[in-house]
Amino acid sequence: MTMELDNVDIRILELLQDDGRLSFNDLAKEVGVTTPTVSHRISTLTDLNLIRGFQVDLDTDLLNELTSVMTIDCKPSDVPGLLERFEAFQEVRELFVIDGTRLFAKVTTTDLEHRNRFLERLAQIEQIISYRFGSVTRTVKERPRALIHNGLRLTVDCFFCGKPVVENPVKIKLDGKDHYLCCGSCEKLYRDKYGRIKEASDLEGECGTEGPHDGHDDDHHGH
Repeated sequence: MTMELDNVDIRILELLQDDGRLSFNDLAKEVGVTTPTVSHRISTLTDLNLIRGFQVDLDTDLLNELTSVMTIDCKPSDVPGLLERFEAFQEVRELFVIDGTRLFAKVTTTDLEHRNRFLERLAQIEQIISYRFGSVTRTVKERPRALIHNGLRLTVDCFFCGKPVVENPVKIKLDGKDHYLCCGSCEKLYRDKYGRIKEASDLEGECGTEGPHDGHDDDHHGH
């Protein structure tokens, strides 16, 4: 299942990609809608996992850090294991699979010594057939990967099992929000899970409001 985003969604995404610091009020003025509308749209797009977060974009050059890019050749059967290892490296900031047999990574290190230690670790990984490593001497253009345009369509994943919703989605509304499920079985399991989480949250809230009163009364009577 794909969902076509309307002009309001598209404009909100364009503005947020340019400046993630914009408030809901600022976005509402720019788009020409109410602040609650912006809040609801962003909440929905976040629930659908399109908006993954709001991050600070730091200039590594000003931090005197070194950026490098590398491609790693390996057997297709070794790709899953290598991905797991490279994901664990703090130095690897971006990681892609190319044509099923190669990895492409963007690496950041604090200095040359740090970079050499990182390369030494790579030399110990038997699954790597070969790799090519190059230092970035100048960043000419760096933009978010998503292209925002009219007619943009969003793939919707099941809120319970995480698989793409192919056809005949089950759409339910819980606490004022839309939730999408791929089938009746997932809907039942999701409702049960949602109910348990909500019940536990309500109980925690009740316990949190009762404690201070008893302590206050004891102190009062002690005087």
